[in-house]
Amino acid sequence: MEFLLLWVLGGNVLDSGLRYQDAGSCYAAAQNSGKDLQEIGLAPPKFTCVPVAGNKELKLIVPEQQGARFPF
Repeated sequence: MEFLLLWVLGGNVLDSGLRYQDAGSCYAAAQNSGKDLQEIGLAPPKFTCVPVAGNKELKLIVPEQQGARFPF
C-alpha cells in the first residue's frame, strides 16, 4: 500500500501526485513543505495522506459547490 499526499486549498482538493511507502513519510514531507512555505511568509496549506493500493489510480469525487465563487 502507498500513501498519496493531497493538498486542500480553499476548499479544493489537489492531487500532489506524490506517493510514499508509509504514512509517516507522507506526513513528514507535507510538514517539511509547509515549513518551507512559512519561511518565505506564506501560510502552509492543509493536507491529508490517503492510503492507495500500489500502482492504482485514485479517483476523487468532490461535490460541486453551490453558488458562484466570484461576484461577477
